[in-house]
Amino acid sequence: TPKESTALAEKQDEDPLEDPNLHLNIEELNKEFMVKSEELYDSLMSCHWQPLDTVHSEIPDEAQR
Repeated sequence: TPKESTALAEKQDEDPLEDPNLHLNIEELNKEFMVKSEELYDSLMSCHWQPLDTVHSEIPDEAQR
């Protein structure tokens, strides 16, 4: 009947990008994400301006870091 075929077509169109057979290793993906995030954080922190205690503080030498 036309009503049943319309309902079936709508159900198939719900999420055509979802793969029902896709198996993800969530723990491994989280570990990889955290490593990349830490690398990004470390590189950002190593290149930011170093705060000085007072206006008269010595500017730190680049070679000391």
